[in-house]
Amino acid sequence: MRLELDAGNTRIKWRLVANEQVVKRGSDLQGQLAEVSDWLAAQKQAIETCWVSSVHQAQNQWILAQFPLSQFAQSQQDQAGLKSSYADASRMGVDRWLAMLAAYSTAPNEAHIVIDAGTAITLDVIQDQKHVGGYICPGLHLMKSSLLGNTQQVKAESVWQLGREPGQGTQACLDHGILDMVCSWIEQQASIYPQARLWLTGGDAQRLEPLLNRSLVLEPDLVLNGLMVYFSSHS
Repeated sequence: MRLELDAGNTRIKWRLVANEQVVKRGSDLQGQLAEVSDWLAAQKQAIETCWVSSVHQAQNQWILAQFPLSQFAQSQQDQAGLKSSYADASRMGVDRWLAMLAAYSTAPNEAHIVIDAGTAITLDVIQDQKHVGGYICPGLHLMKSSLLGNTQQVKAESVWQLGREPGQGTQACLDHGILDMVCSWIEQQASIYPQARLWLTGGDAQRLEPLLNRSLVLEPDLVLNGLMVYFSSHS
């Protein structure tokens, strides 16, 4: 039995795997700890290892205290046939590397565009078994909170009105403006690599997916899937 953790900027996504089948999962381990702590405690004897993707160093000590068997993935220069574009691979967020590994491993000879729509939105391009490069932009909620926090006349609720057409009220104007801007950018990048397989993951993936005019693979567990590729190929 194996515990897999994806510690992002705001929460720790997790799943428990037995015989390569997911038996339990959650989106916020620290927030759900009171709810699942007894259940996890009962499983600890059976948990043989804990694989971790972490971009939040402050959470690492907590993870180690809870799960001493934790093994932390790190971005690599060259792994499983995929080469990084970074001169110093350690400076790439490990979640980006793992998401790319997961996508790349499904079809190593194809091009891939990997989008993780979380606190930040990252977009990475893989072609000819190489990471061509990528982008890091503010996530949907960061864009919205930044605008609302720095303007006095623009007022909107935290909930989202989904759409891309011109809004007919401040809420729709704001929400549709952000969503259309992000979707247009993704579609423009996809048009540069028309043969690429488009992957979408992250907390806002389901919000963006129906608005994109492009076929794609929606995979909520892309980073966690990358842990299997990583530890299977990492010596």
